[in-house]
Amino acid sequence: MKKGIFWCRNHRSDNPELIVITADCDQNGKTLQSGVPFSSKSRDNFNHKAEWERMDRRITEGNPFDYWPRGRVEIRNGKAAVYLNPELNREAIVEKVMQVFELQNSETIRSVRIISDGSSHYKYRM
Repeated sequence: MKKGIFWCRNHRSDNPELIVITADCDQNGKTLQSGVPFSSKSRDNFNHKAEWERMDRRITEGNPFDYWPRGRVEIRNGKAAVYLNPELNREAIVEKVMQVFELQNSETIRSVRIISDGSSHYKYRM
């Protein structure tokens, strides 16, 4: 399983595309890789703005970090929480997130909560 952050291009289409930054982790969210350059304030996950600035312009298309709707996956105590802009809370997108972050059919994840977060934190420009 993985924790991390994501953006969604073409979120209104039948074929949404995720841009992800992930780290393999255990059921408590502890990373299984050494030397992961986490950029969040807590230093245990990624920060959208910081990671966007590190990405190649071919990926960002020269847009600001808040151009597309975005979200995050956190894992603690055998539970996963997917925080996302409410516009991303659609079956096709949630299924992609579950697949990319390896949350489906996991023997160590007891539950996955999908949390629509309409706060300014996940607001986007597009």
